[in-house]
Amino acid sequence: MKPRLVVLLLVALLAACGGPGEHRTTARQPDELVGTADVERLLVSTQKRRSPNLKVGSASCPDQVRLANGTRFTCTVQIEGTKAPYAVTLRDVDAAKATTRFALAPAKPIIDVSRIVGLIRSKLQPTARAATVTCGSAKVRVVEVGAAIPCTITLGEAVQKVSAVVKDLEGTVVVRG
Repeated sequence: MKPRLVVLLLVALLAACGGPGEHRTTARQPDELVGTADVERLLVSTQKRRSPNLKVGSASCPDQVRLANGTRFTCTVQIEGTKAPYAVTLRDVDAAKATTRFALAPAKPIIDVSRIVGLIRSKLQPTARAATVTCGSAKVRVVEVGAAIPCTITLGEAVQKVSAVVKDLEGTVVVRG
């Protein structure tokens, strides 16, 4: 394992967990296998900083990845018991210049359900602020772009169904209903 490459790769990975990005780091020889255990540790610590109100568990990446153009791998991190995927693609590996670039992006939108509840509550009329808003029991949802997350607004006997539609990989949602 080449710790320097892994650490540099991890720093860039964590800087971009919220969205896609491309980064440059120091490369080793093409086709060299690089361990990813440090990536897992860094992913967990970064996710804990990004989501202080959520329980972040362990991360999982392939044990080793091949240092070559186009190499792709997915890491997952447990957030509130839900596996959240992150994709990494190596690009422009150049051993002669000792550089490589890589792209990072969430593999799927990762949604903190409390954000959806807060968004719905912010759109309620002042007379309905005492309403209960629920979007299922999961605190984190990993969904496809375009997916609708069903929610319920309850105020006394009145019940209204709404949906939070996921618009992009960054987790932007629009409430409908």
